[in-house]
Amino acid sequence: MTIKEIASALGLSVSTVSKALNNASDVSASTRDRVTEFARKVGFSLHRNGESKRICVLFENMDSHSNSQVGYPVLTGFQRAANAYHYEVVIEHCTDKNPPNLKKLCNENNFSGLMILGTKLNSAIIKELDTTSVPVMMMDSYIKNPKVSCIGSDNINSVAEIVAHLVSHGHRSIGFLGGDRESIVTRERFSGYLIGLIDADIEFRSDLVRYGNYTEDCGLDAADYFADLGVTAIVCSSDLIAIGLINGFKKRGIRVPDDVSVSGFDNLDVARYFTPSLTTVRQDFISLGENAFTLLRQAIKGNKTKRVTIYTEPIFRDSTARVKEPKAEQ
Repeated sequence: MTIKEIASALGLSVSTVSKALNNASDVSASTRDRVTEFARKVGFSLHRNGESKRICVLFENMDSHSNSQVGYPVLTGFQRAANAYHYEVVIEHCTDKNPPNLKKLCNENNFSGLMILGTKLNSAIIKELDTTSVPVMMMDSYIKNPKVSCIGSDNINSVAEIVAHLVSHGHRSIGFLGGDRESIVTRERFSGYLIGLIDADIEFRSDLVRYGNYTEDCGLDAADYFADLGVTAIVCSSDLIAIGLINGFKKRGIRVPDDVSVSGFDNLDVARYFTPSLTTVRQDFISLGENAFTLLRQAIKGNKTKRVTIYTEPIFRDSTARVKEPKAEQ
């Protein structure tokens, strides 16, 4: 039951109910008691002191395959941690075409905080977060507002390690295939790629970099682009992109890893079963979710944390191999 529904049942305004539930001083004691008693009867989650123990996980654009593959394991970890502290987690969905008013969403539903997943840098929600007064936790984003905290994986060092692995196998012509270039994740993984090149004293070539989105189609479409560039290895921003790229190469008769090595990022279940099995970076999505709740709970209590990075682990499989030596002339 939402605050709006409680207000309707009691014949009160939404603002009055919200104030009563939050123990505001400008609501009479009788009204406050009436509201809180009704809330308890219908199972509306409250602290003993009247503060809300309700948190909203807001999924934006989670109908996309890539977002759902990552978002739902994170939600599992978040929900598990929230249950341990008897918090109610309410899941809401939206798209970038119909973003909610975050303040109104929290006021009408008595949410004490928000966890937001799946947003892009140009999302209307991102703009609203610049001034929000509600404690918010985001994944793989950065907002200057002190009310907004962020959690994410070690994107930069992870990709730098992948590049170092390729260099150790003789690769010097290494491409990068990113997702949405407006994404913080893409930018950080590209930064890791650059650091890997610098560490190996490899000159950067802009023509070896391409962007798309976090789907298999992105990789499939990029196969034609990379086929004639002479690259011996390509670092992809996600497993789905890498799988699409490998499938695109197969259609052109380009063999992975015999002709070109390909790596991904995420370590989705499909990565180990795909042929060839995918070199990638393992993200601990459950841990991301659990830590996201812990940090959001601390923010709700007034303790500020801007950004936390969770450890990742490179996993080397069959999609990367030593560069093929050129045949000696007869």
